[in-house]
This record gives sequence, structure tokens and C-alpha cells, in this order.
Amino acid sequence: MSDARTLSPLARSGLVELAASALSGWVYTLCRTQPETARRLGIQNPARIRQWHLDLAALGTASVACGLAVPDPPPLAGRALRVGAWTNAMAFLPLAFKPDLDRHPLFMAAVTASFVSTTIGFCGLAAGGRKTRRPDAAADR
Repeated sequence: MSDARTLSPLARSGLVELAASALSGWVYTLCRTQPETARRLGIQNPARIRQWHLDLAALGTASVACGLAVPDPPPLAGRALRVGAWTNAMAFLPLAFKPDLDRHPLFMAAVTASFVSTTIGFCGLAAGGRKTRRPDAAADR
């Protein structure tokens, strides 16, 4: 259970994801400023690096926001969103090195599972958020 002194696992996961986004920004900068070096490292599609970086930032931010808004989410929803937020973002990284990977059935199955996970997570958090009340909520009525 979360209290005012403890961040929820979802918010903590989101903060780590935001840190990963900050670090991935360096990889994107390399792609933009030293494209030959990026190619030597095997990066074939720099646009996928940008997508990876931005998805880490977006889903990390969403995870922090959801973790703060619904500090005690339904357990399945919280776990699903923690997994889905990371796997959705990370799915772009291998596409930077193998652009045609998105045609592989196993990759598509993994991405589909990741989308299902984020859907369960966000929808479950929305349902759980309906039941969350602030301690001073009675004063708002």
C-alpha cells in the first residue's frame, strides 16, 4: 500500500523510464550529429531511435502521472502498465537495427502483447481512478 512518503511501483517505474529516455537522447544525438558512426554501430534507421527516445519519455511520464493519480491501482492494471510501458517503448529499438523486423510474426506477436498490456493497464487505472478519493474530497462537494 502506498502512502504520502512512498511512491507507487508504477510511479517509480515511470521515473526510471524517464531516466532511460534521457540516456537514449544521447543515442539520438549521435544519430543526428555523427550519422557515419551510428551506421558503423549498426543503426540503419535513426528515425526508430527517435521513436524509442520519445516513447520512453511519453510512457514514462504517463506512468508517473498514473502512479501519482492512482497510488493503489488494481494490481493487474498496475503490473500490466509497468510491463506495457517499457515493452511498447523498447520495441522501437530493434527496428533501428533491423528495419524489416516488423514483418516477422514473432515480433508482431510481442508488440501485440505489449499493446494488450498497456490497454489493460490504462483502462484498469482509469477504472481504479474512479474509485480513488482524496482525503479532503468531502470539502469539494
